[in-house]
Amino acid sequence: REMVGGAGFSAFVANGAILPRASGASDAPMDKTKAIAFKSPASLEQTFELPHTGQVTGMAIKSGVTVIVGGGFHGKSTVLAALENGIYNHVPGDGREFVVCSKRTVKIRAEDGRAVNSVNISPFINNLPYGRDTYNFSTPDASGSTSQAANIIVAIEV
Repeated sequence: REMVGGAGFSAFVANGAILPRASGASDAPMDKTKAIAFKSPASLEQTFELPHTGQVTGMAIKSGVTVIVGGGFHGKSTVLAALENGIYNHVPGDGREFVVCSKRTVKIRAEDGRAVNSVNISPFINNLPYGRDTYNFSTPDASGSTSQAANIIVAIEV
Protein backbone atom coordinates (compact mmCIF):
# COMPACT_ATOMS: atom_id res chain seq x y z
CA ARG A 1 0.00 0.00 0.00
CA GLU A 2 2.81 2.40 0.89
CA MET A 3 4.66 1.61 -2.36
CA VAL A 4 1.55 2.32 -4.43
CA GLY A 5 0.94 5.67 -2.74
CA GLY A 6 4.62 6.56 -2.78
CA ALA A 7 4.71 6.08 -6.55
CA GLY A 8 1.81 8.54 -7.03
CA PHE A 9 -0.93 5.96 -7.43
CA SER A 10 -4.14 5.54 -5.45
CA ALA A 11 -4.80 1.89 -6.33
CA PHE A 12 -3.27 -1.26 -7.80
CA VAL A 13 -4.78 -4.50 -9.15
CA ALA A 14 -2.32 -7.33 -9.82
CA ASN A 15 -2.41 -9.29 -13.05
CA GLY A 16 -3.89 -12.72 -12.35
CA ALA A 17 -6.14 -11.49 -9.53
CA ILE A 18 -9.48 -13.29 -9.28
CA LEU A 19 -11.88 -10.40 -8.72
CA PRO A 20 -15.33 -12.01 -9.19
CA ARG A 21 -16.91 -13.50 -6.09
CA ALA A 22 -18.64 -16.91 -5.95
CA SER A 23 -22.04 -15.17 -5.75
CA GLY A 24 -23.62 -11.88 -4.78
CA ALA A 25 -24.11 -13.25 -1.27
CA SER A 26 -20.55 -14.56 -0.84
CA ASP A 27 -17.16 -12.97 -0.33
CA ALA A 28 -15.40 -16.17 -1.46
CA PRO A 29 -13.66 -16.02 -4.85
CA MET A 30 -15.33 -17.46 -7.92
CA ASP A 31 -14.03 -20.90 -8.93
CA LYS A 32 -10.79 -20.30 -10.88
CA THR A 33 -12.01 -22.57 -13.68
CA LYS A 34 -14.97 -20.23 -14.27
CA ALA A 35 -13.42 -16.84 -13.48
CA ILE A 36 -11.40 -14.71 -15.88
CA ALA A 37 -8.17 -13.60 -14.21
CA PHE A 38 -7.53 -9.86 -14.25
CA LYS A 39 -5.15 -8.48 -16.91
CA SER A 40 -4.09 -4.85 -16.88
CA PRO A 41 -4.34 -2.69 -19.98
CA ALA A 42 -0.75 -2.18 -21.20
CA SER A 43 -1.05 1.61 -20.83
CA LEU A 44 -1.72 1.30 -17.06
CA GLU A 45 0.70 -1.51 -16.27
CA GLN A 46 3.21 -1.00 -13.45
CA THR A 47 5.59 -3.38 -11.68
CA PHE A 48 6.43 -3.27 -7.97
CA GLU A 49 9.21 -5.20 -6.27
CA LEU A 50 7.92 -6.66 -2.99
CA PRO A 51 10.35 -7.86 -0.32
CA HIS A 52 8.86 -11.35 0.22
CA THR A 53 7.05 -11.87 -3.09
CA GLY A 54 9.31 -10.45 -5.78
CA GLN A 55 7.90 -8.60 -8.76
CA VAL A 56 4.16 -8.00 -8.97
CA THR A 57 2.78 -6.45 -12.17
CA GLY A 58 -0.69 -5.06 -12.69
CA MET A 59 -2.85 -2.01 -13.22
CA ALA A 60 -1.84 1.11 -11.31
CA ILE A 61 -4.42 3.88 -11.05
CA LYS A 62 -3.00 7.39 -10.71
CA SER A 63 -4.18 9.52 -7.81
CA GLY A 64 -7.10 11.78 -8.70
CA VAL A 65 -10.50 11.17 -10.21
CA THR A 66 -10.78 7.97 -12.25
CA VAL A 67 -13.66 6.97 -14.50
CA ILE A 68 -14.12 3.31 -15.45
CA VAL A 69 -16.17 2.70 -18.60
CA GLY A 70 -17.01 -0.27 -20.79
CA GLY A 71 -19.75 -2.43 -22.22
CA GLY A 72 -22.19 -4.61 -20.33
CA PHE A 73 -20.72 -7.66 -18.56
CA HIS A 74 -17.14 -6.43 -19.03
CA GLY A 75 -16.27 -6.28 -15.31
CA LYS A 76 -16.66 -2.60 -14.38
CA SER A 77 -18.67 -3.31 -11.23
CA THR A 78 -16.41 -6.23 -10.35
CA VAL A 79 -13.28 -4.05 -10.56
CA LEU A 80 -14.97 -1.29 -8.55
CA ALA A 81 -16.08 -3.76 -5.85
CA ALA A 82 -12.53 -5.11 -5.60
CA LEU A 83 -11.12 -1.58 -5.36
CA GLU A 84 -13.71 -0.66 -2.74
CA ASN A 85 -12.35 -3.49 -0.57
CA GLY A 86 -8.74 -2.70 -1.48
CA ILE A 87 -8.30 -0.60 1.65
CA TYR A 88 -8.28 -3.89 3.62
CA ASN A 89 -5.74 -6.70 3.59
CA HIS A 90 -6.96 -9.99 2.09
CA VAL A 91 -6.30 -13.52 3.30
CA PRO A 92 -4.28 -15.88 1.08
CA GLY A 93 -6.53 -17.59 -1.46
CA ASP A 94 -8.97 -14.68 -1.61
CA GLY A 95 -7.94 -13.81 -5.19
CA ARG A 96 -7.54 -10.14 -4.29
CA GLU A 97 -4.33 -10.38 -2.23
CA PHE A 98 -2.65 -7.74 -4.39
CA VAL A 99 -5.61 -5.41 -4.87
CA VAL A 100 -4.75 -2.37 -2.78
CA CYS A 101 -5.98 1.19 -2.39
CA SER A 102 -4.78 4.21 -0.52
CA LYS A 103 -6.45 4.67 2.86
CA ARG A 104 -7.79 7.94 1.45
CA THR A 105 -9.68 6.26 -1.40
CA VAL A 106 -13.42 6.92 -1.36
CA LYS A 107 -16.37 5.50 -3.25
CA ILE A 108 -18.83 8.04 -4.63
CA ARG A 109 -22.23 7.21 -5.99
CA ALA A 110 -25.57 8.83 -6.71
CA GLU A 111 -28.16 8.50 -3.95
CA ASP A 112 -31.55 9.52 -5.29
CA GLY A 113 -33.75 10.89 -2.53
CA ARG A 114 -31.06 11.65 0.05
CA ALA A 115 -31.08 14.89 2.00
CA VAL A 116 -28.40 17.47 1.20
CA ASN A 117 -27.78 20.42 3.51
CA SER A 118 -25.80 23.55 2.59
CA VAL A 119 -23.32 22.04 0.12
CA ASN A 120 -21.65 24.00 -2.69
CA ILE A 121 -22.34 21.85 -5.76
CA SER A 122 -21.62 24.71 -8.20
CA PRO A 123 -18.39 23.14 -9.53
CA PHE A 124 -20.65 20.48 -11.11
CA ILE A 125 -24.12 22.00 -11.43
CA ASN A 126 -25.05 25.64 -12.02
CA ASN A 127 -28.43 26.01 -13.67
CA LEU A 128 -31.12 24.29 -11.65
CA PRO A 129 -34.79 24.92 -12.38
CA TYR A 130 -36.41 27.94 -10.68
CA GLY A 131 -32.99 29.53 -10.07
CA ARG A 132 -32.16 27.23 -7.13
CA ASP A 133 -28.91 28.15 -5.39
CA THR A 134 -26.07 25.71 -6.13
CA TYR A 135 -23.52 27.55 -3.95
CA ASN A 136 -25.47 26.66 -0.80
CA PHE A 137 -27.60 23.79 -2.05
CA SER A 138 -30.13 22.12 0.25
CA THR A 139 -32.95 19.69 -0.43
CA PRO A 140 -34.70 16.89 1.45
CA ASP A 141 -34.93 14.86 -1.81
CA ALA A 142 -31.83 15.14 -4.04
CA SER A 143 -31.73 13.84 -7.60
CA GLY A 144 -29.03 11.44 -8.71
CA SER A 145 -26.84 14.18 -10.14
CA THR A 146 -27.22 16.62 -7.24
CA SER A 147 -26.61 13.88 -4.65
CA GLN A 148 -23.52 12.68 -6.51
CA ALA A 149 -22.15 16.23 -6.78
CA ALA A 150 -22.76 16.73 -3.03
CA ASN A 151 -21.08 13.41 -2.23
CA ILE A 152 -17.95 14.41 -4.18
CA ILE A 153 -17.73 17.79 -2.44
CA VAL A 154 -18.21 16.24 1.01
CA ALA A 155 -15.55 13.59 0.28
CA ILE A 156 -13.08 16.28 -0.79
CA GLU A 157 -13.78 18.31 2.36
CA VAL A 158 -13.17 15.34 4.65
